[in-house]
Amino acid sequence: MITCHCADDKSLVTCIENVPSAETFINWSTFSSDEHQHYSFNFLNFTTLTSYTFTNFSLTFPLLRKLEFNFTNGIDNIAENIFGSFNYVSDMPIYIRFESPRNFQLADYAFTQMKYLEITIDNIQYNNIHNLPYQFNLKAFDNTHIFQISIRNSKEVQLISNQSSNLKWEEVQFNNCSLTNVDLLIESLSSESLIKLDLSFNKLIHIPSLVKFIKMTSIDLHDNSIEEIKSHIFSNLTNLYELDLSSNQIKHISPDAFIELKNLTLLLLNHNHLTSLETVTIHNEVTSFLFPLNETLRSLMISNNLLHDFNPIQNLSNLEVLTMCCNQIKKLDENSLKNAHKLQTIDLSHNHIESIHPLTFNRTILQNLDLSSNFISSLETTKIVYDEHFQPKNRTTSFLDGIASTLVKLSLANSTNLVEINWFVFTKLEKLSSLDLSGIIKTDRFWLFESRDDTPIQSNHHSYKIDIILNHIQFKDDDYCLSKPIFQIFNQTALFLDQNHPCNCFIFMLKNIISTQVHLICLSNDSSTVDLAQQCMNIDSHCLSVGNTTTIPPTQSTSLSSTSSPTTGLSSLSSSSTSSPTTESSSLSSSSLSTSSPTTISTIPISTISITMKTEQSSTSSLTTLITTTKILTTLGAVNDNGKWKTTLAIMIPLTVIIIVLSLVGVYIVKRQKKNKLKESIEMDGAFVNPFAKK
Repeated sequence: MITCHCADDKSLVTCIENVPSAETFINWSTFSSDEHQHYSFNFLNFTTLTSYTFTNFSLTFPLLRKLEFNFTNGIDNIAENIFGSFNYVSDMPIYIRFESPRNFQLADYAFTQMKYLEITIDNIQYNNIHNLPYQFNLKAFDNTHIFQISIRNSKEVQLISNQSSNLKWEEVQFNNCSLTNVDLLIESLSSESLIKLDLSFNKLIHIPSLVKFIKMTSIDLHDNSIEEIKSHIFSNLTNLYELDLSSNQIKHISPDAFIELKNLTLLLLNHNHLTSLETVTIHNEVTSFLFPLNETLRSLMISNNLLHDFNPIQNLSNLEVLTMCCNQIKKLDENSLKNAHKLQTIDLSHNHIESIHPLTFNRTILQNLDLSSNFISSLETTKIVYDEHFQPKNRTTSFLDGIASTLVKLSLANSTNLVEINWFVFTKLEKLSSLDLSGIIKTDRFWLFESRDDTPIQSNHHSYKIDIILNHIQFKDDDYCLSKPIFQIFNQTALFLDQNHPCNCFIFMLKNIISTQVHLICLSNDSSTVDLAQQCMNIDSHCLSVGNTTTIPPTQSTSLSSTSSPTTGLSSLSSSSTSSPTTESSSLSSSSLSTSSPTTISTIPISTISITMKTEQSSTSSLTTLITTTKILTTLGAVNDNGKWKTTLAIMIPLTVIIIVLSLVGVYIVKRQKKNKLKESIEMDGAFVNPFAKK
C-alpha cells in the first residue's frame, strides 16, 4: 500500500501511500543505509501516523546528524508518541513540516517529550471541509521543546487543552489563523523559554498579559483589531527590543504603556488611528507615550495615522530612522528635531508640510530625506538680517544647508506647489547621489540657478555620479538650453525619464547622460534618431535666442561697463547717424550679451561708445570702419562657446582702445588737411585781390 523510492544519492526518500489506511506501517529494516548523516523524507497522501509508522527506524539509520520529515496532503490523525523512537538522538535537529493536512486531529502527547528544531503546520483544511473552526490541541505538545513552531494560513483556529500544558517553545508564530482566544496559549507557554511571539494577522482585540516572559525580545501583533494600549502592559520585558503594533485600530496609548521597556529599539505603529503623540494627564500635564523611550528608541515607524503634532520626536536622542509619512504634519520648526542628533533617515512624505525652518535638520546627520507629496513652495527662506553697521539686508538660506555634508538621497517628488527650484542649493550637497523631482509641475523657475551670499560656483563640485529622476515631466527643446549649464556642473549625471517621453532635442542632446536603465522608445528607432540629428543640428544657436532664467552669481560675471544685466539673450547692435552741411554724428550702442559655457554663463555688456565729429562726408568712412570693427568684437564676445570670456575680454579691451586711438588720429589728419586747404584758398583769394588793390 506504500511505495518508497530514493534519489540517486539515497539521502532523499519519497514515500507515497496509495490506499488510505488507519494502520500506516513501514518496515524500515528493508532499507539499506549508506551511512548518510542527513536524510529527507517526503510522505505524500499519508492519512494516519501511528507508533508503527517508524518501527526499526533507529536501527536502519543509526548515525543521523539531521533529519527532515515533510508530510504533504491527507493527514487526518496523529496518534500518541509517534516520534518516540527518535529519543536515541536527543541532540539531533529534527524538522517536521505539514503541508495542507486534512482533519489533523492530534492526540494528547502526540509529539512526546522531545526536542525539535522546527515544526511548521501550514494551511489546515479542516475549516474548508467541515465549515467549523479547527480546534488545535495544545496538549499534543506537552513538555515538548521546540525552538520554532509556526501555525499559519488556517481560516479559523481555536485553542483547546484537556488540562494545563507546559509548552517549552522559544519562537512562536500563529499567523493568519483568525485566532481570538490567545490567553490559553499565553498560560501554557513556559516563562523561561519564550523569546519571540508572533500573533500577526489574527482577530485579537486586546493584548494579553505578558509580564512573566522576562526573556522576550520580540513581539509582533500587527494586523489585528487592538484599539488601546494600556498602562504597564509590557512590564518586566526589559529585554524586549522590537515591538510591532502596526495595522491595528489603536486610538489611545497610555503614557505608561512602555514605561519599563529599557532596551526597546524598534517600535512600529503604522496604520492606526492615532491623532496625537501627546496626552494630557489627570494632573493637567502634557506628556507622551514616547517619553520612556527617549534614550533607547532607534527606529520609529508611525506612518498612516492622523498625527498633526511633532514635538515628542525632538527628545528621541538615539533615533536613527523615522518614518512618519501619510499624516497631517503642517510645518517643521527650529526645535522639531532638537535632540535627535543621530537621525539618519526620515520619511515625511504625503503630509501637509508647507514650511520648514532653515535650522530644522541642523542638529542631525541625515542621509536620506523624503519630502515627496507635500505643499512646500520653495527650498529657500529669505529673511532680513542686520550687519555690523545695523544696516538691514536680505539673507537667503535653505533647510538643506545644515545637512549639506551628509545628505545622500533626497526626494521631492510630486511636490506640486514647488514652483521654484534653485539648483544652486543642490550643488552645496556634497554627497548627494540621488535626487527625485518626479511629478513636479515645470514652471519658468524650474531651471533657476542663482548663487546666494556671493558663494562661488564650483564646476567640478560633484565628481561622482548623481541620479536625477525626472519622471512624469514633459521637457521641450528650450529645456535643453536652460538645463545645459546645470548638467555641466553636475558633470556625472544620470537622468531618469519616462520611457515614452516625446522625441525632441532635450532627449537627443542629453542622450549620453540618460541612464542605461531607461530604454527610451524614441531613441530605439534609427529613423527617429536620424530625424532628431537633423532637427537638433543648430540647437546651440537656437539656445542663444532663448530667454534663459538661469542666472549666474555676481562673482562669475564680468562687464565692460558700469551696468550689467543678469538676463541672457541674443546680442543686439544698433547705430544711428545724423548729418548736416557742417556736422555729422554717429553713435554706437550694444545691449548686454551673454552665452553659455560648459561651466559658467558669462554676461558681457558692451559700453555705449559715442563719437561726434565736425567733418565732411569724406570722414564718414573712418567712422564706418570703427562701427564695423566694433561689431566684430561684439560678436566675438557673444559667441563664447568655450566659456573663455576672460581671454575674449583681455583681447577686446586693448583692440577697442587701439581702434579708438587710430580713429582719433584719422580725425585729426582729416581736420589738418581741411585747415591746409582753407589756408590755400585764402592765399589764392589774396592773390586776386592784391592786383586790384595796387590798381
